[in-house]
Formats: sequence, C-alpha cells, structure tokens
Amino acid sequence: MIKLNRTSGKRPMAAVSTRIVSETRWVHRNQLEIGMYVNELDKPWTETRFMFQGFRIDTPELLRQVQESCEYAQVQTDKLARISSNSATRLVGATRSH
Repeated sequence: MIKLNRTSGKRPMAAVSTRIVSETRWVHRNQLEIGMYVNELDKPWTETRFMFQGFRIDTPELLRQVQESCEYAQVQTDKLARISSNSATRLVGATRSH
C-alpha cells in the first residue's frame, strides 16, 4: 500500500510591511475639508492672501478663505498601505489627509 502525502491546503502567511504612500490630486473648492493639506492653487500664490505656499486647512475660517480664493486646489493625501511580500504591487489601506 502506498501512502500519499496530503497538504492541509493552507498557504503560509506572507510577511507584510506597512508604508505611507503620498498622493496629490486636484479637487474642486467645494470638496475641500478641514484637515486637508493644500499644495497648490489654480492661480499664482501672489494673487492670494496666503503667506505660505502649502498649508493645512485647520479652521473653518481658513477653509472659507481657500474656497473664496480659487476654483481648484491640489491637496496631498497619505495612504497607509500594507504590502505583502508576495507582491510588491499589492496595496491595502485607507486614505487619510496629510
């Protein structure tokens, strides 16, 4: 009688590392929210009242000022991604404001 080795069918757990992946995107002024980091506006900074090129929207007043100053703003977001050792391109995570 010949015995066959059977595997349990379970795959070994792959090692997972966590990384922060930054992304920039343009949003309409109505999509801006407190907590977002503004990288760029759709007009030169010199035509706005903002002293710094790049800032976090941290108050309702600042949100209103940005919305009044532009039509579109480029915001930066960070995505906390888990990357499996099996695949360098597989990203799993949630987006958070920078």
